[in-house]
This record gives sequence, structure tokens and C-alpha cells, in this order.
Amino acid sequence: MIKLYRIILFSILLFPISTLFSVTPHTLTIHPITFSTSSPEGWNAQYKTIVPFPNTDEQWAKILMVQTLKCDSLTAGDEYPCGEWDYIWSTFVDVPKADTTEQFCLGSFVTPYGKRLEMGGESGWEWIYDISEYAPILKGDLNLTVGNNQELLDLKFYFIKGTPARDVISVENIYPYADYKYEYLANDSLLTSTDIVLNPYAKAYSLKSIISGHGHAGPRNCCEWDSKTHTWYTEGYELFRWNVWTDCGNNPIYPQGGTWPFDRAGWCPGTIVDEHEFELTPYVLPGDTLNLDYGIENYSDNGEKDGTFRMTHQLISYGAPNFKNDVELVDIIAPSSQDKYSRINPICDNPQIIIRNSGAVDLQSVKIEYGLTKGKKSVYHWHGDLAFLESDTLILPPIDWRKLKKDPTFEVELSSPNGVNDENERNNSLTSTVPQSLLLPTEFILQIHTNNVNRAHENSFTISDSEGEIYYSDDNFGDDSNYRYEVKLTKGCFQFLLTDKMEDGISRYWWYRNSDADKVGINGSVKILSMSGEELHTFKPDFGQELRLNFEIK
Repeated sequence: MIKLYRIILFSILLFPISTLFSVTPHTLTIHPITFSTSSPEGWNAQYKTIVPFPNTDEQWAKILMVQTLKCDSLTAGDEYPCGEWDYIWSTFVDVPKADTTEQFCLGSFVTPYGKRLEMGGESGWEWIYDISEYAPILKGDLNLTVGNNQELLDLKFYFIKGTPARDVISVENIYPYADYKYEYLANDSLLTSTDIVLNPYAKAYSLKSIISGHGHAGPRNCCEWDSKTHTWYTEGYELFRWNVWTDCGNNPIYPQGGTWPFDRAGWCPGTIVDEHEFELTPYVLPGDTLNLDYGIENYSDNGEKDGTFRMTHQLISYGAPNFKNDVELVDIIAPSSQDKYSRINPICDNPQIIIRNSGAVDLQSVKIEYGLTKGKKSVYHWHGDLAFLESDTLILPPIDWRKLKKDPTFEVELSSPNGVNDENERNNSLTSTVPQSLLLPTEFILQIHTNNVNRAHENSFTISDSEGEIYYSDDNFGDDSNYRYEVKLTKGCFQFLLTDKMEDGISRYWWYRNSDADKVGINGSVKILSMSGEELHTFKPDFGQELRLNFEIK
């Protein structure tokens, strides 16, 4: 179940601020809301403020919004430190237009289930949004509506000086944000065909769609729990088609007090609503009149038409690429201490990074230097083929982590895109704080107690080394049974991985306690013990899709 809020938030880029950039004289910081700001009073209450955005023609390499939420008894929403239910809110700014204003949705967010929630403790949990495409409208004093009163909110904006991959010329609403009934969307009586004159001063164009499904109508509980196909048409011809459906089993915020692991239409509890961007440039010319029509697959005659979709659709116009050869280091996935990647960190083997081609020339080679700040750097030469704005996730060869305690900062630097000088070196390097992986003795006990109600068969586990060689495994489990494995390993880096086929962990189905008590079952458990029985590590049973633990034997 989801209770609905309407609020303000910005586009999506989930990178930690510490790895993205340093706050320097080249960065303008705006901090309109802090944890000390009073929690809004009243049902569905939101933070409302006026934000003094820079009213200049300054060029910004990036504009970021950093949202941090914290559970606290000072929240005014209900009796819990974090809101009991998963609430949706969208981020809006009111932009002057003639003698009135036009509202722009900059993104949507769904809060996590708050009961028994652990969300970063006193420091809270951080989400970072790249809102660079809204540069033309984020100017001057603007009314901002954001957050709700279920968690405390800290909100910052970072305007980073520099040259972007391409300038944003304009942003336009095609269909403004609203809560649309599925029946009327499918009947094409709401979002009807519209003609748009493309900005003649632009060189490139994209469509941006933010869509989330809600409600429990019909036999498949449309539209929260039902995948539907969405389509962009022009002059009756299909341009782009996609499904609005999100895999929630590996949500990094867990456990939560609800049905958080189950997939949903465009969102998960504790995540930003999915955003879909489509490059229009190959199909249009500057100044064209473009006929656009949004469509959705038709409903069945089973009651599902009463479900709803919350959505907005925008047209973004760009200039030409500003660089020919520019490789960008987008993020360090591992090692990392950022919230988003907590499912796969700490590590003790191969670093992972994301690179992007931010130049007009196809990217086919890059030199990558990486390692601990004070140590000798490893060098890796990447070869591939990335078109403008395409990205790739790289798994790098492992490094020597032995000096980690004295040197806990990892750094990566890119250079020589296509064997030439990079025209924009400011986006070539990042650092991350390295969390220490678990140290275990050469001999220990893995103890698994399965849950019941015919769910134990969903589970399997492996223990493997950094080369992928499996040392221990099992996938033959019976209900409500205890399994004990005596593990013997030599020095090195290893990974324990336990998966659940239904992506619902090994915790009990407590939400059936009133409707069908026989389906509730029991909590399973997974523990690592010393040979004498001392508890070395305990996993939480409400883990969703998998448990992953990288550990070292020394």
C-alpha cells in the first residue's frame, strides 16, 4: 500500500557528494533546508520555501541536488521516527512565465517503509540528483516545495562552474505532472496529440518521462503492481516504447517494515521514481514542428482501469557537444562508502567504476590509473566503442589492499581518450573512502536455519574466491531446518552469496498475520560462527534478493 504525497525533488543521479567533487571556489552551494528546519505540520504537509538560485548567465558543468533523510522523533507525520508507510512526493519549482508562473516537476521520490527502519543513523541516508538539464529555469528566487513530514530533510544545491558536455538551451513541459486515471490515459482522452515547435537555436533534443504506477485495481492490483507498456508516437508512427517496471529485490535500504522487496511500476520504497530519456535528435531538425502523442497499452475489462499513473513529460533542447575528446569518470562503485552501493561494499578484490564518453568523437580507448592515494598506482588500458553520452561499467584488475588501514582513500584518474589529450580534464578523477572488509579466520562455521511455508527451496549459496572458483555451495534446503558447514580457506579474498529466487528473503510474511495466519511462517537465520561457537557475523533475514559479503582470510 502507498499513501500519496505531492512535493518537490529533482532529477536522478545517485552519486555521493564526496566522490563527485570537492566543494571549492568553483562550486556555489545553496542550503535552504537543514535537519533543524521545523518538520511541516498537518497531513500531507510539505516543506515550502523560496530558494535564491543564481540569477546569472554563468556556465555550469553540473547542477546537483543532495537530499538527505533522517529518522527522528521530531517529525510531525506520525508516531514513528520515520513514516509508517511508503509515501510519494514530487519536486516542483514555480518558474515565472509572463504575469503568472509555470510549475515544473524535477523528479519524484517514494519514502521507505518506516517501521523498524534503520536509515543511516544520525547522519541519515543520501540521494544525489543531477538536475543539470534544468539550468535554464533554475534562476532567481523560486518557490520550492519538497519533502514531507515523515522524515527530517536536509537539502543542498551545488552549482559547479565549468563547461558541460553540451549546453542546455531550454526546457519545456509537454504534459505537466498530475495523477492520471489509467482509463483516461488508455482512451487517449487526457494526454492528447500535441504539436511542438522545436527550438531553432538548438542542435539536439530529448524527451524525458517520469512515471509511477499506483492503486490496487483489478486482479493484478493495477497500477502499483502491474507492468504496462508506454509509447511515444509522432504522426501515428511509433518513436519509442518501454515498460514501466522496477526490480526492487536489491534495494540498498533494508530491512524495511513492509513489502519493500516486491517489484513495482516505476519505483521501490526508498528510491527515486525511474526516469526515462529518449534522444530525439536523429528524427528531427531545428525549427521543425513535431507532432507528439503519448500512449499506453489498453486495459482489460477487469476493473484495472481505476488504477492511476503519476507522470510528467518534458522536452529538453541542447546545443552541440562542447568537446570532441572528453572521457568522464562518472562514479566509483567499489570500493565505496556511499549509501547506494552498500549492497556490494566493502570489497577486497576488483574495483568497479563507471566511465562516460562526453565528447563528440566515439570513445575507443582510455588510460586508467587507480589505487590507494599514498601507494603505487595500477594502470589499465580500456578499449571499446562508446558514442556521445554512452557509458560503461568497468571491473578493473585487483590491487594490493594491504595498506588500507593507513591509507583508506582510493583514487581513479582517466586520461588519453582515443590516444589524445582530454579537452576537459576537470571530470577525469574521483576519490572514495574505502570501508574495511570483514576479516575471518581460516576456519569458521556457516550456520543457516531455513524458514518454512514451502519457501526454503528458493535459497542457494556459494562461497567463491576473487577468480570465481566455488569452494562451498548448496541449493538443497528443507523447511525449518538447521544446516551447518565447516569452512576451511587459505589466505585471500572471498565472497559469500546467498540468493532467494522469489526475492523475498527468509523472513516471515508478517503482513498475513490478520488475513491468513498460516502463511506468516517463521524467520530464518544466517550466521558466521567461530569454531567454538562465537558469533562473528549475523545477517538480517529480511534481505530481499540476496546476501552478499566480501571477506578476507589472513
